[in-house]
Amino acid sequence: MRRLLALLIAMLCTMFVLPAQAGSTCERVIVSADPAYPPLHWYDGKQFRGASIAIITRILDEIGLPYELRYLGPWKRVLHAAQNGSIDIITTLKSTPERRSFLLFSELVMNNPVAAFVKKDRPMPYAKWDDLTGLRGGIARGNRFGSAFDEYMDSRLHVSETDNLETAFTMLLANRFDYVITGYHVGQAYMASANIDDKLVPLQPFLIESQNLFGFVAQSPCAVHLPAFNRQLEKLHKEGFIERVLLQARADWRKAPVIGKN
Repeated sequence: MRRLLALLIAMLCTMFVLPAQAGSTCERVIVSADPAYPPLHWYDGKQFRGASIAIITRILDEIGLPYELRYLGPWKRVLHAAQNGSIDIITTLKSTPERRSFLLFSELVMNNPVAAFVKKDRPMPYAKWDDLTGLRGGIARGNRFGSAFDEYMDSRLHVSETDNLETAFTMLLANRFDYVITGYHVGQAYMASANIDDKLVPLQPFLIESQNLFGFVAQSPCAVHLPAFNRQLEKLHKEGFIERVLLQARADWRKAPVIGKN
């Protein structure tokens, strides 16, 4: 009887302990991204595309880690998945204090300055952030740009969120916004695909000179590979790979500017 009881206890321990042990190793890397941030990354209805997708798949292949590119829907849902640990890496995003509470960031992937886009036929003098006060601004939901500017934007500017950048630009063209804030690269990509290059322009100087990085989920067992990941990233910079895939992604987006949904 005692032997039977001991056997049952051992079986129960195995049932509860093994899954936790299995989860402590990085068997497959689950990667997700903002589905509407070309040319860095976008979802075309079937798969993720873009410069950051080409970079991360190249690095994971070089390291020898199996991976899955998983579409999760809107950007805020991707961030929530990282917070609850259901994915391993986000590609790519800016580092903020809030995000650093659940993400470990890679070295620099690419510079992605943040700009305020305005209508060409409604020029405005701009030299500093204070020049935007009293005006109506727009951003795509879930976008954050860096701690200093985010704090200023939240406390001093009148900025409204829209479902996506396309909607924000449409409202700008309809004079419902005076400016729209977004990454310079994605803003240019959307303008080109919508044939509104002649209607909108980014203000100079840029609001901030920011960087896009890969975000490893801190609680993920795959975070142990971050040092090796950074070494491969440095190698790609030296080879000129980053610049090449960014140029290719711009061309791909201009040729087929489609953002799809499952």
